[in-house]
Parts: sequence; structure tokens; C-alpha cells
Amino acid sequence: MEKVRYPKIIYLTILLLSVLWCGGVILAPVLAGGHYNYVSDFLYSFYAKSCHQLEDRSLTIGGYALGVCSRCTAIYFGFLMGTIFYPFFKLLRNTELPSLWIIVAAAGLVFLDVITDVTGIHKNTFVTREITGAVLGLVLPFYIIPGTVLVFHEYFNLPDKSASSGV
Repeated sequence: MEKVRYPKIIYLTILLLSVLWCGGVILAPVLAGGHYNYVSDFLYSFYAKSCHQLEDRSLTIGGYALGVCSRCTAIYFGFLMGTIFYPFFKLLRNTELPSLWIIVAAAGLVFLDVITDVTGIHKNTFVTREITGAVLGLVLPFYIIPGTVLVFHEYFNLPDKSASSGV
């Protein structure tokens, strides 16, 4: 019987994409103001499609804001950390998703932080934005990795022809 390797390939692909995504967040300010300004401008433009990039809500490197705001940074790096730690908690071939309440609670923390800020009840801070973002980012891989494995398993795992033909 052939060993199924796609869970490992899926995991490594998600990990690589996470590293590249987070690397771009860091590279945008590192390359700003130098000879590679055009790369920095491209990265800022790329991330602008998913983040407001308000400078007063962004962490900085060398006086330049990261490619995304502090909450998005925490979500992305939390996702990377969750992806790194995933194999220590679950088998890569796992297809069972955690309770929906976990992701709802994590997203609810972000929502609560935003709503209390918008309504003036409590001004959010770098700390609250980073904690709520990191919590959401940490739990996401525990849904995305097994969900992706399940999709590939159902799509590529064809029924055994010998079992259906009676042989």
C-alpha cells in the first residue's frame, strides 16, 4: 500500500507560505528608504489590500511601519506560530476540526476589542490589538490545516476499484 504524503506536503506548503507572508511584513520597512525602495513599495501596496496600514496603529522598524498594522501582524505571526506548533498537538493526517466555539471565541475577542474602541467604551491599545490578534492567529491553523487535509483526502482518495468490482 502506498504511503499517503499529502498531509505533510499540505503542512509544509502552509508553513512556507506563512513564513513568506510574515517575511514580507518585515521586509517592507527593512527595504524602505534604501536601494530596494521599489520592492518595499510593492510590499506595502500588496499588503494594503488586506490591511488599513494606519501608521499610528503599526509597529515600526528603523522608523518605517511594518507592512501591516499591529493587529494584522499579530494575526499573521500568531498563525505562523500556530502552524509551527501544530504537529506537536495533532497528527498531520488529522481531519477533525476543533469545536466551532473556539474560533468564534477568538474572533469574538477581536470583535469586542474593535467595538469597545469604536463606541468609546474602552480605547484599544497595541497590547489589546496584539493579544486579540495573536489568539485568533494561533487557533486558525487548527482549522485550516485539518480542513485542507480533509478536502484533499476527499478529492484525491478514490474508492478502491477491486473492492467495488467484487475481485
